[in-house]
Amino acid sequence: MKIQLKQDLWGTPHNLTIRLPKTWHTEILHMEGDRKKVLNQNHYRKAMGILSPLLKKAREICILFDDLSRPTKTFTIIPYLIELFEKHTIHDEQVRFICALGTHGPLDNEGFRKKLGAEVLERFPVYNHNPYENCEYIGKTVLGTPVLINKEYLSCDLRIGISAFLPHSFCGFGGGYKIVMPGICHIDTITYHHGTLLRKYWNRAYGMGRYRGNPLLDDIKACGRMAQLHGIINVLVNSEAENVDIYAGTPQRIYGSFQNTALSHYRTSFKKKADIVFSNAFGKANEAVIALSFGELVIKEEGGFVVVLCDVEGGQVVHYLLGRFGKNLWGRLAFGERPKGHNVRQILILSPYKDLANEFWFGKKDDIRWFGTIDEIMTYLTDCYKNKKVDVAIVPDGTIQMV
Repeated sequence: MKIQLKQDLWGTPHNLTIRLPKTWHTEILHMEGDRKKVLNQNHYRKAMGILSPLLKKAREICILFDDLSRPTKTFTIIPYLIELFEKHTIHDEQVRFICALGTHGPLDNEGFRKKLGAEVLERFPVYNHNPYENCEYIGKTVLGTPVLINKEYLSCDLRIGISAFLPHSFCGFGGGYKIVMPGICHIDTITYHHGTLLRKYWNRAYGMGRYRGNPLLDDIKACGRMAQLHGIINVLVNSEAENVDIYAGTPQRIYGSFQNTALSHYRTSFKKKADIVFSNAFGKANEAVIALSFGELVIKEEGGFVVVLCDVEGGQVVHYLLGRFGKNLWGRLAFGERPKGHNVRQILILSPYKDLANEFWFGKKDDIRWFGTIDEIMTYLTDCYKNKKVDVAIVPDGTIQMV
């Protein structure tokens, strides 16, 4: 059986071909949203029109966008937003873009062009958010989070965020107000929210898509309202990072029907658990541990292998809050080496770009095995399961799918 999976969204996109033995029983775990059609021009123009009233009196405009750790193809959305600017006689010098990267590493010119398209860089100033400086304190949330926000953003009288609405491990979904918190907050703000509050409310917050009664999500909303984000453009994507649904309007309203739509959109069903799970990391490949976590949910209780498919030269995201910066040096809230799931025999990572400093994201050294090619992985697995019945699950994008 031959299966092809997308790789390297922000680098050199290509298909990875996996050839499985005919004797292996294979199930491809598609999410519900893969059945939807890709958006066309009319969908984008109709969505942008909803934002039109916001532009009538705008003097200085700030557009927030997410970084390369998210599959939002912002460059597909921007041309229709620029059309709207021109319709309302908004001049280029009135607009700036800020990459809402939270505590991730900054983008360079190449990264900006991949995310936004060349025209934006040549017409408008594009900045990285700095989580350590140039943030202004605007108050505290009910749960005690000190809210410090990017000053350039606060200097503008119209603020719009662009991102993808995706499952998230402790606030239900990313998108919406998350473009503000943690997107353009000071590291002290993010530390309190991701640290103090998450520890306190872990049992009520942790879990993909778990948004009902979630204090972490409520706090994000509170931060966003305090920072006065006026409008958002959010998309739902399929497992090939194509936009298949869109919302534009006030950020608070997205947490209604669109949130429920997202819950079913990313839901993935399967007939039975597997001995081997090939969990692809495509949409959020530089946060490939999410694909590993999804794979662990599908492994049989008696044990099996998770294969993380992550053929990206850029490797894992720089994360100042959760990352590693020396043999015994970590970010403020780093969890350390990830513990392996009880039912996982070994974690196999497909990447010709082995990175020892960042393998802590996936687990302890003895739990991980790196491979440069898919053929090497297949040889290893066929030896492990010689003359045995094997159930295999293929996950097209384990970084955005949820069970």
